[in-house]
Order: sequence, then structure tokens, then C-alpha cells
Amino acid sequence: MCIIAIGYQVHPQHPLLIAANRDEFYARPTECMHNWPDMPHIWAGRDLEKMGTWLAVSNNGRFAAVTNYRDPQLPIVGEKSRGVVPIAFMNSSVSARDFTGQLQQERCLYGGLNVLLYDGTELVHYNNVHNVQTIIPPGVHCISNATLNTPWPKVERLKEAFAETLQHTTEEESLLAILKDPTTAAAKDLPTTGIPFELEQQLSSVFIDIDGYGTRASTIVKQHQTGWDILERSFINGKFAGDVRLEVYKKE
Repeated sequence: MCIIAIGYQVHPQHPLLIAANRDEFYARPTECMHNWPDMPHIWAGRDLEKMGTWLAVSNNGRFAAVTNYRDPQLPIVGEKSRGVVPIAFMNSSVSARDFTGQLQQERCLYGGLNVLLYDGTELVHYNNVHNVQTIIPPGVHCISNATLNTPWPKVERLKEAFAETLQHTTEEESLLAILKDPTTAAAKDLPTTGIPFELEQQLSSVFIDIDGYGTRASTIVKQHQTGWDILERSFINGKFAGDVRLEVYKKE
């Protein structure tokens, strides 16, 4: 997952609203979002290479998502896959705050990551490169491949579009439209993350489609009183490849 817009306690019917793009190599095998037969309390997509996930919800009110941290000087992968973090949180009963405290103790086992965790009471962000835990306040926020609310052009662009859209609607197609934005940043506005200039510019759009790599899925997650409404839209080579709609009801 490469960019996540967050609306936290900004809408009376939806305490948590998520609009997110997962960017990945097209060749990496993936299952669309579904209820996991081996862990039936989890709804998530599945990376079939490492068997982890980038975004998950549970029927006990939990949400988790991860993004990579972009820095070519850091190891690309760690001893543990980033994708196991959302699963571990779904399988845990500790608070989001306490879980990130535990994650801090083994932060060096993972490649650079951001993790966003919601336990139904608090929304928490943790970045293992900066080793900073943030209790997220109500409002509109965004994470890409730096840290929470880092003002990259794509982050600022999506954050502004998300906030503007939520003033009028939470309808899925409207939210998916802002995730399909292909606008790249001007050269003068690009962050410097250590990758070649041409690639930096190609990765500066909200929606990405470059040779062999791009936005594989756009996901809308809406929390409500009885659970979650989810729409995941898949893409192959930038083209529509299908929708998955899920309703997840809170376990009584």
C-alpha cells in the first residue's frame, strides 16, 4: 500500500474512513480482499508471496494497514515481512497503543514501514525508521512512503481532495475518483528520496502506472455502527480489473 487517506472522526456516521491505493509489481501474486478461511475474523487481501497483507479489518472492530518507507539506503526487506504486522494486530487483543509499543521492541526485524492501527478506541501510527508512535487526533490525514502527513505533493494533493470530497459525500465512486488521479508533481516540488529523478517523478502521482509496476488496488473502507463497508477496485496495467464489495458485521 503506497498511499492512505484517513478521515478520523470527521463524519457523524463513519468514525473511520479510509481511501487507499496499493502499489506493487504486477507480477507479484495477490488475492483480492476476502474473508480468510484460516482466520475467519479477518477480511483482507493477501500477498501470496509472503502470505501477509497490506490492509485488513476484523469483525471485532479492528483496522490495520502498512506502507513501505522509501529510502534506498535502508534494507528493502527485513527478517520479517511487513505484511505480517496487520495480521498480528488482528490476532491480538491488546490496544493499538500497546501493540505499537511491542512493535518498537522488534522494529529492526522489518524493512522500513509505516503502520496504521485502529482498535475501536484509538487510531495509532508508528514508523519504525523514525521510531515514533503517534496517537492520531481527529481530522484528515495521509500517509505515503515517508511518514504521517509528510508534505509530499501526492500526499498534499490526496489529503486536500479527500477533505473536500468528504464535505459533500462519502459515496464510493467519488472517493475512488480521487484515488485515480494520475497527476505527477512538478520537478521543483519533488521530494528527494535517493531514487533516480525520472522514477521519483513517475511515483509522484496518487495513481501509478509504469512499466511492470503500479496501482494494483484502490480500497474504500467505511466504519459504521454495525461494522465495515468495503469496496476494493483492482487494476492490471492501469486498467479496471474488477470490484469486490464486502460488508463486515461486528461480532456480538
